[in-house]
Amino acid sequence: MTSSEQTGILKVAYIGAGRVNFGGAAGGPWDHSKRLEQLGGVEFVAIVDPLVEKVRDVLEKKMAGAYAHLYTNCKVLTDYRELLSMGDNKPDAALVGVPPFCHASYKNDIELQLVKAGVHVFVEKPISVQPPEEIQPYVKEVSRTAKEQGVIMSVGYMFRYHDAINKMKEIITEHGRPLMNIDMAYNCAYVSSTRAYIWNIHESGGPIIEQATHFCDLLRYFGGEVDYSQLTSLVVPASDDPTNPGYLSSLSPLLKEGDIPQSSRSPRLTHAQWKFKTGTVGSLTHSYSIHGEKYITNIEIWADGLRMKLENLYYPECRLKIRRGYTDEEQEFVFPTADPYHGEVEVFLKAVRDKDSNIIRSSYEDAFKTYQLTWAIRRTGTGT
Repeated sequence: MTSSEQTGILKVAYIGAGRVNFGGAAGGPWDHSKRLEQLGGVEFVAIVDPLVEKVRDVLEKKMAGAYAHLYTNCKVLTDYRELLSMGDNKPDAALVGVPPFCHASYKNDIELQLVKAGVHVFVEKPISVQPPEEIQPYVKEVSRTAKEQGVIMSVGYMFRYHDAINKMKEIITEHGRPLMNIDMAYNCAYVSSTRAYIWNIHESGGPIIEQATHFCDLLRYFGGEVDYSQLTSLVVPASDDPTNPGYLSSLSPLLKEGDIPQSSRSPRLTHAQWKFKTGTVGSLTHSYSIHGEKYITNIEIWADGLRMKLENLYYPECRLKIRRGYTDEEQEFVFPTADPYHGEVEVFLKAVRDKDSNIIRSSYEDAFKTYQLTWAIRRTGTGT
């Protein structure tokens, strides 16, 4: 019996000291550490990041806060392999929050080394930036090893844990009719997208793989698997010409997008449509178009006698409007306290404690299927 099984306290390590795991000055909803601290029943044994000063700064702030006692034995490490030689302090679970080009390959085999060592893994999306056919052998080995080791793996598709999405799934089940159409739109407030790698598709994977992956995942969550023979995509490519629809008037000059080759620049708009294997029609639009801070997102689902529209999924003011049955009236639901980030890590810890992978809503294998869809949309739109 391990010390964690004896005490009930899970030893947790963070891989990556950035804003996904620890929030950041730029704001946003990210911060796994905050949720884990509030959930309790954990202690933090290591933070891994090659930027040592960044880790020390994070740890200093944590040691000055209300949850300092959870970080008493937390080590500063520069390489994830060091976690595996920590003896009795080896983590039970690790949260992987690093850029996607830093993991999911035999060169950067974070997931594989962790599951081989029996460490449960929560990894952020997208699972990689490399073409899916190149990482498929790696994904298969990681998944197989995790099953052999009895290890829980979860991927950070947090919207599968959102109260509004749960409500929509519940209504679809109650309605009992097959879906006709699922339409999703993800319009990014690009002025605040100041991380340079996002604007280079060979570093970020592009906007569908890096950002709209969440909605691609929800499209599969509602619609099932895609008939790729019926998938088509159109894009508005980047342009330096102010008269072209691909010109962005408020892109920060600090990003120096002009230094990125034209073929590597992120498209300004992507529109894709297809049929699911069930016959349901699916479509997705992503754009870099909005100024200000807030994204504009919409999800619409249609079936015989049912229409659902969900607006502003990222924000507390998100609203679900439903018209169903023999009435013109709409029902409206609000979800001011929904925190899907809390939900995904809470379920992850419960799955680890109960050794129950069935409650994980986004497994590593399933996340790879979403990854395949994002790449198919990118390729049919840009040809790369």
